[in-house]
Amino acid sequence: MKYIFIGLLLCSSCIIQAQNNAIQQALKNFDYEVAIRLIAKEKPTPELNFLKAKCYKNIARYNEAILLLEDMVRQEASNMPAVNELADCYQMKGNYTKAKFYYFVALQSAPSNRYAQLNYLNILFKLKEWNHTVLQAHVILQKDTLPVLFPIMGDCFVQLSKPDSAQYYYRKGMDSNPDDYNTLSRLSKIYLVNDKYTDLINATNHFIQSDSSIQVINQYNGIGYSMNREYDRAIYRLNKLFLQGDSSFLTNYYLGASYFATGNFDTAYDHLNIAYRIDSTNHNLCYFLGKSAIYRGYQQKGIRILNEGLNKLIPKDSVLFNYYVNIAHGYDMLLNYTEEIKYLKICNKCNPKYRLGLYTIAEIYDEKLNNMEEALNYYNQFMATRPKAKPDTPKNPQTASYYTATENRILEIKANLEAKKKKK
Repeated sequence: MKYIFIGLLLCSSCIIQAQNNAIQQALKNFDYEVAIRLIAKEKPTPELNFLKAKCYKNIARYNEAILLLEDMVRQEASNMPAVNELADCYQMKGNYTKAKFYYFVALQSAPSNRYAQLNYLNILFKLKEWNHTVLQAHVILQKDTLPVLFPIMGDCFVQLSKPDSAQYYYRKGMDSNPDDYNTLSRLSKIYLVNDKYTDLINATNHFIQSDSSIQVINQYNGIGYSMNREYDRAIYRLNKLFLQGDSSFLTNYYLGASYFATGNFDTAYDHLNIAYRIDSTNHNLCYFLGKSAIYRGYQQKGIRILNEGLNKLIPKDSVLFNYYVNIAHGYDMLLNYTEEIKYLKICNKCNPKYRLGLYTIAEIYDEKLNNMEEALNYYNQFMATRPKAKPDTPKNPQTASYYTATENRILEIKANLEAKKKKK
């Protein structure tokens, strides 16, 4: 009996060992679904549940992983591996708020732990908490110079509209990692937006000397030359990109603009026309293309495109009306009635249906400026807008009262003016 019992124990041990080996083999082969099925056959333990949760996470079954991990954290709040995995699952699921909470819990348990610090910083960045991200980065940088943080700091300062600080950290990022073309691309954009064309050219030239294969850096370099009016160099750089198959808007626009600036309207037309087909909303492009088309011999097309550009420059009357009517209101509050009238008249030109404007002008002449002749003139213009009565059409009492009051006031003014004439 003793030997039978020992045999059973050995057999059981072999089965368990075989099962464990099978789980390890499945994990080694990244076959997490098989691993999950094998773990399910075992008696649940915290270690196996944790392993199962990681398997769920690795095949993007985040909800099932979260259920297991939350149960583990409820039972043992100090289980930091489970807390971190739980935070990871929430982040991958897209619930950054929950992820932030659990990363913060992990950080509180080990405030100086670099892994916890970086996880918390990363989630702050994803939540677009730019100021908090900067503060967290400063905490880390005080003790350890991590070059990976410099581009993140630069991105934060861009979002905070602090381009000088952004440039500083992007440059530090490039100093520590000269091959980082993504950071250089962001730095180049700042240089371009802030008209720092020489800085843009120098930074991109330095990169191209070691690696000339990155399209976006070559493009920024060519744009920098174009904006710096070094058109021949711009053409060399951008045309090289075009011949390599770059048919983007920016390459064709700045290449066309550079040819345009050198008086080569035929070639300018070809590239500007490609850019126009991609995006026709740029009024500068309309000007360059319109003029190039005319010189190319496509006069009708050139005139049409120039008119399109002109229409983009001139706001619609409805937009102008909104500006002018509020300017008039501002002058009314300043008691500057002459200027108020001036802008109300412009409002009327923008929107002839603005009948109340005529009434307001008449009222100002009547009550504020004591100019009866002009008041009568604008009261009469207002009365001319009175809609003709139609049968079975309900009347608007408010509108009708304006016209009735104006009608009575016109009679009074006429009587006053007649009396003045008789006195003379």
